[in-house]
Amino acid sequence: MNRRQLLRTSLFGAAGVTAAAAREFPANYDESKELARADWKPAFLSDHQNQTVIVLSDLIIPETETPGAKTALVNRFLDLLLAAETHDTQQSFLNSLAYLDGEARTRYGNALIYLPKETQVQLLEFFAYPNSLETWGEGQTGDQAGHNHFQNIKDWVSRMFYSSEAGMKALGWNGDSPHGVLGGCDPNEKKAPSRAF
Repeated sequence: MNRRQLLRTSLFGAAGVTAAAAREFPANYDESKELARADWKPAFLSDHQNQTVIVLSDLIIPETETPGAKTALVNRFLDLLLAAETHDTQQSFLNSLAYLDGEARTRYGNALIYLPKETQVQLLEFFAYPNSLETWGEGQTGDQAGHNHFQNIKDWVSRMFYSSEAGMKALGWNGDSPHGVLGGCDPNEKKAPSRAF
């Protein structure tokens, strides 16, 4: 193959890859509606991990007079973002999730999702406030590793929730654009001739 053929093949190959990778969406397409589908399946998390995230997110941001993290489908948004994250970020999240679930199994003999809500809250309070609770031993306070893993999960859940429409409304957003309605050009208006430079 000579240079000309090689160049032609590589250019047409690159153009083909670009055209195949491009997707067109309707003007009113909203990806968030895909997350609300009844047949939604996690792209990154296993089913057990997804159920654990649902339980944790509901405990961290419960439903009150405003929707909670479970209602805002935080687990689905989080799964979508984790699927696109780097391996290190994914592993960090999974390590934190596994640590909390593992501690539930060690302390209570069952996975976090199967524990009664009061026990789930007690475990999370132990991790959230490691230096203020003295439990599971005389004079021993909680460990910092548990606190760090809980903080990692809590950070992800809160970022996902407050990035959602429900979370923004909980903060007082009324649905309007912060800059008001942007006025565009009137297509019927006469325009000045463009200049070619």
